Amino acid sequence: MSVDLWVSLSALESDLRTLSHRNLLCKYADDTNLIVPGNSDIGLHDEFSHICNWAKAYKMIINLRKTKEIVFRRPNARSFHMPLPISSIEQVDVVNLLGILLSCNFCFNAQVCNVLKLCSQIVYLLKLLRDQGLSREQLHTVFLALVVSRL
Repeated sequence: MSVDLWVSLSALESDLRTLSHRNLLCKYADDTNLIVPGNSDIGLHDEFSHICNWAKAYKMIINLRKTKEIVFRRPNARSFHMPLPISSIEQVDVVNLLGILLSCNFCFNAQVCNVLKLCSQIVYLLKLLRDQGLSREQLHTVFLALVVSRL
């Protein structure tokens, strides 16, 4: 990708705004996350339509297969009104946001299980590397790079 193209894409993305000042767009590289609180004056459906219209105006395509909707709620809420989902968007209970698994009830069980599974796989890799003759110092370097960096 050329620098000129990158600059023009960055400039295009920078003019994407929410309809309401209460709603929030979080942008990172080519990912954009829309956060609409329950007390917003403009709802999720209107904001999502606005984003779709913006993308269409700039001849961009939103990958609806990768687009997910999650509704965050208190873990033990006594009453909860589940909003209507956006048609063609999958509503999920856990979402991956920049490598962190966020659950709809703010529990981190999915994230902890994911990290433990990954660490278990890395420990197995370290065993294989040890059996291939890597020194303790080299194994320690691999451990720091693969395990500690994840934690």
